[in-house]
Amino acid sequence: MAVVAVVPTRGRPVRARRAVDALRRKAARVDTSIVLAVDADDPELPAYRRLSWDGFGPMVATVVLSPEETGDLVRATNTVSMRIAGEDPTTIIGNLGDDHVARTHAWDTAVLDALAEPGIAYGDDKLAGERVPTAPFISARIVLALGWYALPTCRHLYIDDAWRDIGQAIGRLHYLPDMVIEHRHPLAGKASRDAGYERADASAMADMAAYLTWTENGRTDDVGRVLAAL
Repeated sequence: MAVVAVVPTRGRPVRARRAVDALRRKAARVDTSIVLAVDADDPELPAYRRLSWDGFGPMVATVVLSPEETGDLVRATNTVSMRIAGEDPTTIIGNLGDDHVARTHAWDTAVLDALAEPGIAYGDDKLAGERVPTAPFISARIVLALGWYALPTCRHLYIDDAWRDIGQAIGRLHYLPDMVIEHRHPLAGKASRDAGYERADASAMADMAAYLTWTENGRTDDVGRVLAAL
């Protein structure tokens, strides 16, 4: 069982580099890996390609997604995560933004300990805290049972609410307050607003409606599928 952290990113090669560096340098296990997911039409793609992972070797990979594989955070996340889950159903898959920064040494062993049985684990992001998992780690068996990692009717927001709901419903949502993966977000006063945050905000109303529709018409069935797979 190994941990793979997926980091979708667009237009932020510097922040993506910071996120990957922190994840890998704070990891304790050599088999913990990070996948940076970049859009093929990203104007910053040349800068992403120039990022050097010297010293990290195969532990860091950059995947370039075609327009059919991406288009928003959710689609990019699902494309990469479903691929990873299909390759090894024992994997634990993390999803972090390029504005998350790992602060705690051996965060990966904390995740592995928490998910000895399939479930969902998350740490303190210094913004939402225990309320919702903004940077979750999910057992691949759950992802495969759902057929998705992030709620596919959303584009960016409210997917953490869905992760919380599923984890609570199956009784396997683990908050790890001593594992800090800081969310350096404008709401925390730790980043300036840019086009990426504007795109996320633009989808807020539609994403909230999609999440509420799922709670009424899809959540029970999805939880049942997960429970049957555990």
